[in-house]
Amino acid sequence: MPGKQVSKTNQERIIGTYLIGTKQRVISVQLNIPESTVYDIVKKYKETGSTESKQHDVTDKFNTSLDTTFHYNTVRRYLHNEGLGSYTAKKKPRLTEKHRTDRLKWCKDKKNWAEEWKQVVWSDKSKFALFQSDGRAKVWRSPEEMYNKDCIQSTVKFGGGSVMFWGCFGWHGVGPLIVVEGNMDSDEYVNILANHFIPWVDNYPNSIFQQDGASCHTSTYTVWWMRTHNIPILDWVAQSPDLNPIENLWNHLDSQVQKRKPVPRSKQELIEVIQDEWRKITIETCQRLILSMPNRVKAVIKAKGGHTKY
Repeated sequence: MPGKQVSKTNQERIIGTYLIGTKQRVISVQLNIPESTVYDIVKKYKETGSTESKQHDVTDKFNTSLDTTFHYNTVRRYLHNEGLGSYTAKKKPRLTEKHRTDRLKWCKDKKNWAEEWKQVVWSDKSKFALFQSDGRAKVWRSPEEMYNKDCIQSTVKFGGGSVMFWGCFGWHGVGPLIVVEGNMDSDEYVNILANHFIPWVDNYPNSIFQQDGASCHTSTYTVWWMRTHNIPILDWVAQSPDLNPIENLWNHLDSQVQKRKPVPRSKQELIEVIQDEWRKITIETCQRLILSMPNRVKAVIKAKGGHTKY
């Protein structure tokens, strides 16, 4: 019988949570009940209006018809009683199984790194906007499910904005911050490295350069140029902004820019304000982010390659 080994209380939880739109695999994780058992209980409820031969379980709380409309406050109260709350969905890149496998392997390979992280120069591009909606979405979940793949809002990199920057930083502080006009190609990327990155990084021998897998980073020309200039490259994994502390540095920079009064009113004002705030970033801020790398690696391993809080 479906639900034979599941308590009446958990059967109520399964049906009540299902009725408000929670996916069955999420219910399975929440209640630590096999997904096949959840499926059987829901199937029987849909067919008979009950999980038992007589209707005396969840129907005490909810009408047996799946077409019934429940008052918002009734559903909200039930969810709160079940330990669920309404939260803003965290924005994280979409992860395939390959992404998870690659991230897990990368972190296991570097789980014993300590001083090595101090050699890495972290780089990336970021857009800053004069006006932008936060695009937040609400989900019902328990506090522990913050980074569950069914409780996040997938993002596409570089959504919205008016000014693009390329920047880098390392243990010794921030490096150059360069305005990027339009889409960056291999020629422009190499020019940035040659004219801005190399003069800066020459002050810090034995540095290891981190970059993501963007096409302008991995083109034949860029790879050839880096080899001829003896730039050591850190191997990288796709869809892993949580492993790149420069993402947190961009957030810090953005928060400082938003505090400026008066706010920037033009593209040029925005550029000037961002460059000014970039120069104010302290070495201590940079080092604190780099010292978080061992914990980031541990978090990805714990999540089996999945999303983390970073």
